[in-house]
Amino acid sequence: MEKGLILSLLRVYHSDKPRQAATVSLTQFVDDYNIGQRVGASLAFSAADREAIGQLLLSAEGIDAATTQPGQWNGLSRTASLAHGGNEKMTDAAVRRDRVAIKALPARSLLLDGQRIALPLGANLDLAWPWVAAHCGHTSALLVENWEAFEAVHQVTFDLSRAGDNPLVVFRGSPVYRPDHALALLEALRLPVFALVDYDPAGLAIAQGLPHFAGLMAPPLAELENGLRACTNHARYRSQLAQTQAMLDSAAHPEIAASWKVLQAHGKALPQEYFLMPKAG
Repeated sequence: MEKGLILSLLRVYHSDKPRQAATVSLTQFVDDYNIGQRVGASLAFSAADREAIGQLLLSAEGIDAATTQPGQWNGLSRTASLAHGGNEKMTDAAVRRDRVAIKALPARSLLLDGQRIALPLGANLDLAWPWVAAHCGHTSALLVENWEAFEAVHQVTFDLSRAGDNPLVVFRGSPVYRPDHALALLEALRLPVFALVDYDPAGLAIAQGLPHFAGLMAPPLAELENGLRACTNHARYRSQLAQTQAMLDSAAHPEIAASWKVLQAHGKALPQEYFLMPKAG
């Protein structure tokens, strides 16, 4: 069973209300298992239905409904959650809690815990951000917005040396790596932070909001202008204005303000992947 259905069934089991809201998952359950019945716009569950739900949860999922509450898994690790049933995914704890993805630029080494760590091109380390903050030997950081550009940062077509001789390269985050973990790392490091982001309003807003922001990584202006002229993504640019325009109109950082004027002139969004070398073959 899906986690959401299991939690719904536990709520039904422990509820003293004869009727429940007819959610999609509960309605499908009633139809599939013939436990409970539709009554108008709601679902009705008798004492016998609740007993049948308890037996089903025990046989199918190893969950003793009599001793298990819907919120019992909250905060548990996947291993600890097994003590309350056979489904380790019932916990709400993130599998990669506090994790960040980091690497170094090509031909550079990660400086961690007094060691120099060389990684193959395209590789990265997955570590807890508090540990990285406590053991980092780098003197600057480069935040990369998108995973493809982070993974292939060795293929960026313009010079990244402005970010420092050997910056710690940090992936901003996604559903797998949370952006707030990357931001917490950058805040704790207290190093100059350079941003390699999409050339669109949202990307500029991300850069402007970074702790210890020191500069925007961008190709030479002529190269950026050529990319924007070739780009046709007006819709993405317009869709981001409501959330970013006021912030960017009042931008105090000169690089953000100058880049914003360029984007306004073209009215387009240019993804950072545009500046990755094409893959061979």
